[in-house]
Amino acid sequence: MAELVAATIRGAGPDFVRRLHVETEGLPFLLVEYLSARDVEAPWPLPAGARELLLARLDAVSETGRQVLAAASVIGRSFDSGTLRAISGRSEEETVSALEELVSRGLVREGRFDYDFTHERLRALVYDETGLARRRLLHGRAAEVIASPLAAVARHLRLAGRETEAADAYVRAADEASAVFANAEALEHLQAALALGYGDPAALHARVGDLHTLHGDYADALASYETAAADCGPAELAEVEQRIGQVHHRRGEWGLAATHLAAALATAPDAAARARVTADLSLTAYDGGDPRRASELAERARALAEAVGDPQALGQALNLLGALATSAAEPGEAIEHLTRSLALAEAAEDRGARVASLNNLALAHRARGELDRALELTRTALELCVERGDRHREAALHNNLADLLHAAGRTEPSMAELKLAVAIFAEVGGEGEPQPEVWKLARW
Repeated sequence: MAELVAATIRGAGPDFVRRLHVETEGLPFLLVEYLSARDVEAPWPLPAGARELLLARLDAVSETGRQVLAAASVIGRSFDSGTLRAISGRSEEETVSALEELVSRGLVREGRFDYDFTHERLRALVYDETGLARRRLLHGRAAEVIASPLAAVARHLRLAGRETEAADAYVRAADEASAVFANAEALEHLQAALALGYGDPAALHARVGDLHTLHGDYADALASYETAAADCGPAELAEVEQRIGQVHHRRGEWGLAATHLAAALATAPDAAARARVTADLSLTAYDGGDPRRASELAERARALAEAVGDPQALGQALNLLGALATSAAEPGEAIEHLTRSLALAEAAEDRGARVASLNNLALAHRARGELDRALELTRTALELCVERGDRHREAALHNNLADLLHAAGRTEPSMAELKLAVAIFAEVGGEGEPQPEVWKLARW
């Protein structure tokens, strides 16, 4: 066997060796079967000889043992006896007897608190050999027995054929993941819900767009938002148009951003929504090179927000007014606006708004030469931004931090922050073309 292993590995490479270890888990007879049967570039089915050997071992198991083993294969590689009993539908005595048999035959290992299949390939074979109707029955029971994580419940419902319930469960799993900023998991769950025909696809497409935006996948974000816009009702269209405008702004496409934001403003359902869109229009005007127009729009946004008593809109307007004041060389006024904006964001527990206010406040303190305070605020903003998963703004904060450290005469840490910024900026956008405006982000 040693000669066979050595000869095959010489002709394969490290990826093959890693995959071989995963598939066989070092089990000698599986190593022999895989190495004698496979083409290095072919898929990885269970070799015929290994399959026959495992099936022969399963044939010797009692009927009750086979049913309990099938239930275990639905749960996963590891399982506990209580869950197994509930899903298998067998009594406690029958479950215990079956487990004793399976352990004695070397199919299952007994741990301190639970049980494991002796090999993943064995679990997969048992699952495949279980009929579709019984698998669905067992998955349905598993969905009712296993309360968490919600993603596991959703998976069991899907495999039980209960697609509507599964779609709802995947959305709840996405909510759970989003609450802890597990954005990749949330995206996966939302896409699963869409594939299962969730009842409100427009809302999910908009949420998918939000997650793509945070990751800097702007082409995918726009595609998701446009799909949402095509499916949503008039009441939701303004918000989707606003998000499309925000993505174009991130890409430095000021004309497109203004067009979509104007459409959002025209269809905004209330004054608070108009205040938030007007604040976005102010930022687009500023970054597009029209500071006078930006100031007018920011003041209008503040007036609208104050008139309706909307703290989110007011905080956004004050943030813009603070950024404009910094640019106009009025850091004292900027700090006043931005301190209020930060307080409103903190009261609303809005991390995105907190990051924006902290960053702009840091820039205002930098304009007054207060580098230590600016560094403190920027680091806090960066910590929150990393936690939230907004890659583009994370890069901008690393870049701002590099500038502050350089101004403080700390060359080495400044270069370290700059390298981090460059690495992330290079990943943002995802279109494969240079996007110079993406690299210029400093305030928002």
